[in-house]
Amino acid sequence: MNCKGLIILIFSVFGMNSQFMANEGHYEDLYEKANEVYKAGNYDSAKVLYSEIIQNGMVSSELFYNLGNTFYKKGNIPEAILFFERAHRLSPNDEDIKYNLEITNTYITDKITPLENVFFTKWWESITYAFSVTTWSVLFILLLFAAAALFTLFGVSNNRKVKQLGLLGGGFVLGASIVVILLTNSAFNKLNLNQAIVFSPTVNIKSEPGLNAMDQFVIHEGLKVEIIDTDGDWTRIRLSDGNSGWLQSQSIEKI
Repeated sequence: MNCKGLIILIFSVFGMNSQFMANEGHYEDLYEKANEVYKAGNYDSAKVLYSEIIQNGMVSSELFYNLGNTFYKKGNIPEAILFFERAHRLSPNDEDIKYNLEITNTYITDKITPLENVFFTKWWESITYAFSVTTWSVLFILLLFAAAALFTLFGVSNNRKVKQLGLLGGGFVLGASIVVILLTNSAFNKLNLNQAIVFSPTVNIKSEPGLNAMDQFVIHEGLKVEIIDTDGDWTRIRLSDGNSGWLQSQSIEKI
């Protein structure tokens, strides 16, 4: 993602959140009704109500989480995983979401051992997941204001120590803001990873797009895969262990 696009994203976050808050009041009663019927054990009705809210453009980790729970209660593991994954992207540190996602993943037939990342990559990812994109964006803007204030202090003050504080402090805060914008970009990329959940019970992964292509391996419903290419009605996917191949696009649902 280029710098200009990232800046637009950061400042648009506030507009999107304002729009969400405005619409939230309109759908609050519907959301509460969905929660009530869910607690009453009427999972089909809850699913319909939660889905209606989502279809009208409302997005939140709580909404995805609740809908995931309705699918889990109905025994629909692929759909449950899909919505738990969507919730996890919005709230990566939510313990309830992580727990339910771990539970549903135990139902997956395929047990894939992911490739090991180098230490620095693991460290950077752990920091990226410390906050959401919105939080990183807010922190970046606050740091920019702080840096501007310190540099202004350096420019207008006649006191040597104050000028030093403004220059050194402004430089430090500006450096920190650069790190934060990189983390914001990383968090945004994590939020928009091109991944999908397998929905077909059994899928033969082909060596190339086409029914007559050679079978490479088999995967099953509920597995999370990375999308790396498309060709007509076919999608090339990669597993967390590095294996890749082609499957029919109708077999998966994007997160």
